[in-house]
Amino acid sequence: MVSKEELCGIIDALGALSIGDIYSVTKELYLLRGSVPLTLPSIKNICEEAEKEHLIAVVSWEEVAGLDENDLSYYISGPNAFPEVPFDLSEVIDILEMEKREVDFSRVASRFSKNLHKRIKNLDDKIDSVNKGKFHLHDLENLEHRYSDILNQFYDYSFWLPGDMSGIEAEIQELSNRIEALKSAQGI
Repeated sequence: MVSKEELCGIIDALGALSIGDIYSVTKELYLLRGSVPLTLPSIKNICEEAEKEHLIAVVSWEEVAGLDENDLSYYISGPNAFPEVPFDLSEVIDILEMEKREVDFSRVASRFSKNLHKRIKNLDDKIDSVNKGKFHLHDLENLEHRYSDILNQFYDYSFWLPGDMSGIEAEIQELSNRIEALKSAQGI
């Protein structure tokens, strides 16, 4: 079975791959090794798991140089990736006649920043609604959990993507202050 590290290595070596591309590459790798290839659903599951762990990330055709408009998603190596390039990948690349695709990371950064802003705004709105009414301890725990997810995503992406994310950092700090104020008001 292809490991997540090998998946990252394949994607990293080729820049950006669709799920069909990944399936073709892994199928060829397995055939070269004399093994039975994984099914497309198995490859999709590995990709979904790797995406949840930020080992890979999804981009659109607009964020990959040289692609014509299409409705496919492309995987790129993510902020937590530790790529392990399979030793026989170069042979597969030759067999499939593939070339490395260049990713426009400034576009990726812009989209990820917008998504993070939306998550921050949603949490800010949730804090407002909790602040206006009576709330339970589990509401506060939920807010802290969502805040933690945003903070982790910010740190993952701020080191990985180009550009200044200090504006987002200030927004995250304000969320932290608001959650601490809620906790303090409850004597926690």
